[in-house]
Amino acid sequence: MILIFLIIMVIRAIDFPIAQPVVEEIDCIPFKPVPLSNVTFIAGINSSNESIDEVRLIAQECMEDVCFIDSSNISMNYSYSCCMDFYETQLQLTREDATQIKYHLEILSNGTWYMYNTSFIPMAKNSNENIINPEKNQTPGFEFISALISMLIILFYLYKN
Repeated sequence: MILIFLIIMVIRAIDFPIAQPVVEEIDCIPFKPVPLSNVTFIAGINSSNESIDEVRLIAQECMEDVCFIDSSNISMNYSYSCCMDFYETQLQLTREDATQIKYHLEILSNGTWYMYNTSFIPMAKNSNENIINPEKNQTPGFEFISALISMLIILFYLYKN
């Protein structure tokens, strides 16, 4: 009887490893978002023997190699389809000068947080980048041509008089 009790206690003390959930795919819609737009993230997660308590998207907007200090930590909504769990959320982009989005998932499963690989999404150029900014893209010397024509008109008027 003591031997059975000891065997039960040893079995209960052994911490059997629990398989962590597997992120099968992460989709970003639109594929190349423009700055200041809404982006939808959809993650397909295979959680065959685990219970997933929460999935969070951690995202930062970056300009080239430097990421802005503010980051988003958004809870993802659950939906089920056929053989896989799907989690979805929307991210509102806030930086006009961002060129890419850096993101990763954090999943709470069976009381343990798992962090999945960090990825980058390149961003498309802003659609209103073609609008001429009065401080940018001006042709140098345009004022000189106007001044030269004005002086020629004044000289011609003075020469006539």
